[in-house]
Amino acid sequence: MSTRKLALVALAVALLTGCGRTADDLFSNLNGTGSQESTEPSASGAEAPRPDMPPNHADNQRARQPGEMRPGDEGRARRLAAEVEPALGELSRHGRTGPADVRTTLLRLAAPHRVMVEVLSRGSGADGAAGSSYGVWIGGSACITGAVTEERVWVEVDGRHPETGCMSPPPAH
Repeated sequence: MSTRKLALVALAVALLTGCGRTADDLFSNLNGTGSQESTEPSASGAEAPRPDMPPNHADNQRARQPGEMRPGDEGRARRLAAEVEPALGELSRHGRTGPADVRTTLLRLAAPHRVMVEVLSRGSGADGAAGSSYGVWIGGSACITGAVTEERVWVEVDGRHPETGCMSPPPAH
């Protein structure tokens, strides 16, 4: 084969394989196991949906994204979260993870902030209760959210959700 033909074949292979991307990269999403990342920014600044997502996925998930926190609210929330975590950890160690115990502890620590506590369900157990999820409103923009089970304590500081405030929204379909 001549040098010219070899160069054309090499150019064709490079073009067909995506200039440096392997065949695994190029064809990984054909069976739905890989993700395809776009290098083109979207016009709205929002993340463009992957090919395996519905067209309005970002819009449908917007309510699940917490808002921005004001610096003062964030600072107060982080200080309170540092007190909440060990107190809830103590409840967890003693198996007292139900909403009544969690609410009492949070009200004691977080007064005068608004506190909400709900049953955290794992499904088909005798009472379905596996612990509690909670949200504490701090100022106008921050939240302390999380959950307590006998196995683990979650404590996060984040902004409010547009539709549900400090409680995490239910899973979307």
